[in-house]
Amino acid sequence: MKTNVKQYLVLTFLIIFLINCTSSNELVSEERECGTHNGKLLFVGPKGGCYYYNSNGNKEYVDRSECNC
Repeated sequence: MKTNVKQYLVLTFLIIFLINCTSSNELVSEERECGTHNGKLLFVGPKGGCYYYNSNGNKEYVDRSECNC
């Protein structure tokens, strides 16, 4: 009986661990801060593009050399 309890606990731990790993990866932001351009925060996206958000909330891309990451 102790073996069944141990197996159940190990299986439960593994399932919880895998669920937490999956949700953590989904929460990771795909952009990171990388300096400023004309007073605006610069971000680098998942494909390496360098941009800031304009007053309308849209991305304005700048040359990658502007990002200091």
